[in-house]
Amino acid sequence: MKKGQIYKLISFNGKTESGRNCKPKENYWKLIGMDGTIINFSKELNFGDEDRVLFKFSQDILKQQLECHNTIPNALWILKTDLK
Repeated sequence: MKKGQIYKLISFNGKTESGRNCKPKENYWKLIGMDGTIINFSKELNFGDEDRVLFKFSQDILKQQLECHNTIPNALWILKTDLK
């Protein structure tokens, strides 16, 4: 995996569907199929989970009515295995 390279989200947290009790603002499975760019690796930013990358979606996450707590708009910490 490389920074700046475009990938597609194929799952979220290793699953292709949300659970029954998933809150609408946390239903990140709606993003499956969308593409984006790796902007950083967890190891470089001392983020606790080295299996994740900071992934910036090409579409607006807030328009999907999803929460985004990162300082970089439209970016989420995504498992490397969730990207293709």
